[in-house]
Amino acid sequence: MYDYMQALQEKFFSDDLYAKQRQEIETIRCKLSHTLDKQQRKQLLQLVDAESQLRDGMALDSFIAGFRLACGIGSELGRSNWYSYVENEEQRLSEEFDERMDP
Repeated sequence: MYDYMQALQEKFFSDDLYAKQRQEIETIRCKLSHTLDKQQRKQLLQLVDAESQLRDGMALDSFIAGFRLACGIGSELGRSNWYSYVENEEQRLSEEFDERMDP
């Protein structure tokens, strides 16, 4: 299922919107990398890789959450008896009132 959602994300999400920011980040990383020694460059690359993996995982999780929300909305729309917050609250309050009135 995770692979399927990843494929859907790749199909519907355009990374082109963030190309300029990604290039800017890479430029800054390169400039910083040239001022560091070998050990510090290695740590910088580990940091950049970890941040990238975290960002990608969060983006996919966000896409999955949105997809699930859309599926829930779609199933609600297909039902003849739609959920109504107002009706639900009225029913809950009515039940509470009835419980208080009956000792």
